[in-house]
Amino acid sequence: MNTKICFAYPWATFGGCERVFINRAMAFKKYLPGVQVDFLFLSDGGGLKSFSAALKKYNLEDVASVVHSLDDSYDLLSLVDCPQLLWKLSAANQRYIVECHTGYDENRQYLSTLPGECRAVAAPSARFRELLSKEFPTVQAPILELANFVPWDIDEYQADKDVFLPEWTRRPILFFGRMDKLKDPISLLDAFELIERRRQGEFMLLFCGPKSIEIDIEREIANRGLSGISVLLPPIPFHAASTLIDSVRRAGGVFVSPSWGESFGLSAAEAISSLLPSALSNIDAHLDLFRDFSDLYTFPLGDVSALACRIEYVIDNHSYTQDVFRKLRVDFSANRFVRDWECLLNEVMG
Repeated sequence: MNTKICFAYPWATFGGCERVFINRAMAFKKYLPGVQVDFLFLSDGGGLKSFSAALKKYNLEDVASVVHSLDDSYDLLSLVDCPQLLWKLSAANQRYIVECHTGYDENRQYLSTLPGECRAVAAPSARFRELLSKEFPTVQAPILELANFVPWDIDEYQADKDVFLPEWTRRPILFFGRMDKLKDPISLLDAFELIERRRQGEFMLLFCGPKSIEIDIEREIANRGLSGISVLLPPIPFHAASTLIDSVRRAGGVFVSPSWGESFGLSAAEAISSLLPSALSNIDAHLDLFRDFSDLYTFPLGDVSALACRIEYVIDNHSYTQDVFRKLRVDFSANRFVRDWECLLNEVMG
């Protein structure tokens, strides 16, 4: 069935939702060739050029486009944490759904005043769907799961190999995300101090992502005397994310997320999909990714000592970890998303 979809988002940055959009376009092209998808960003937060470049890099321009306005040609509109358009679409009597992906509590509050014309609310994981149901029990639309995923099972996802790390003598510990209080890079810095005392000279820190006014990351690094063994990278192009993660894996490194809140944990899922050993905080989203193996790869939220021990464990059990991750990544493949997408369409368009 030919279907024309538009996903709307408030701004184009280097964040997780933008990566989700690119992943979806790849899945539509491979598994649902009848889907034509547009992306509408209400403003450019610095990532629009990179987003458009990624569509070109992955040869998605025949199925996906960036648009600058809406019209009545769409079979379905999806507002991804984009309440700015809610009442406009309701007044125009257009078929739309809302997707909630934000891990920031205050940014979800728009769901409490959701117009009755909304056909469905979609959440990126089963656990986050449960959370939304509890937080917003008066929402009239059905709350469904539309799982986030990593297209590791699509060849083009691994096609780009133009990002490589230098030949460092230390193993990199990667923090890949926004450097704010919710994502908590400070816990990693504190844990690294413990690791460096126990295993001096073995590891280094690698931070990649947008900076935040909440944390002066350069000062925090300098105050701990870690400037010489820490590298700060700016946000990288979307198409280079998988290659950065793969480069860390080949360097014998580890991925760390001390985050206090996620709706899915996309960066963590990318690391797992690339078989990069990972240590994650034990929030619900991370527990879901690891299923029965969560005790091995998560640590109590905010427990710096436990984080240090967990990093050492995953490094020291590299081969076993990769075997486990091969099993885990099946749960967040493109195939899984396609099944959820078809169920959602049956619900809102059937």
